[in-house]
Amino acid sequence: MRRVLPGVAGAVVLLLAVAGCGSSSSGGGRAAGSNTAPPTTSTTTAPKNGSAVTIRLNSEPGVTPVELQRADKLIEDTIRDIKHFRTPQQAYAAGYRSIGDAVTGDEHYVNWSYANDGHILDPLRPESVVYEMVNGKQQAVAAMYGMPFGSTFADVPDVGGALTQWHVHANLCLTDNPQQRVVAGLTSIQGSCPPGTSKAGNTPMLHVWIFPNPCGPFAALEGVGAGQVPKGQTRNCDTKNASVR
Repeated sequence: MRRVLPGVAGAVVLLLAVAGCGSSSSGGGRAAGSNTAPPTTSTTTAPKNGSAVTIRLNSEPGVTPVELQRADKLIEDTIRDIKHFRTPQQAYAAGYRSIGDAVTGDEHYVNWSYANDGHILDPLRPESVVYEMVNGKQQAVAAMYGMPFGSTFADVPDVGGALTQWHVHANLCLTDNPQQRVVAGLTSIQGSCPPGTSKAGNTPMLHVWIFPNPCGPFAALEGVGAGQVPKGQTRNCDTKNASVR
């Protein structure tokens, strides 16, 4: 489902599904203990074929009942409120602007005024909305929630323990326009960006997919510009405990 661009310039995404389906790992602040609660289920309608899409969260070691409940609620709230941004036109009217990554197949619209607005994990004010071509037109398939600028992995709230994993883009270069920053390319983690651009930085982000995703509803970025997860973790590709069908 995720695409990888044939080059680097204009070929990078700010935020999407996981690069490789590795072993399940923890999200920010993974709690100890196992979850004995029964699986929970959220359901929405997939615009791809009009059929019901079931997002199912199951228990796994390291996920507490409270974490499972929080993860499920975030999905449900995202499904409920993303309807306000169903099309790019609706997002644009709400202050969102494209980062210019449509060539990847997944286009991110970001509202830069929401980056430091004090709202965290707010489905009515997601920092970014992701669009894909569905039946010949772009439709919202995910929300991306970001932490305030200057935040680190140590600051992220524990949403769903091992079910949810935050990531950063420390090697992504964006133009400096404060209203509409556009992808300009990639650099090394320690490298610098060209004049007129700057790094996306170490601000943690979390995706919530309401559309079938190969690596589950909380998958991070895949392919070129995949982003970085906390040190010691592998990118989460969890289809057993967090599936979208």
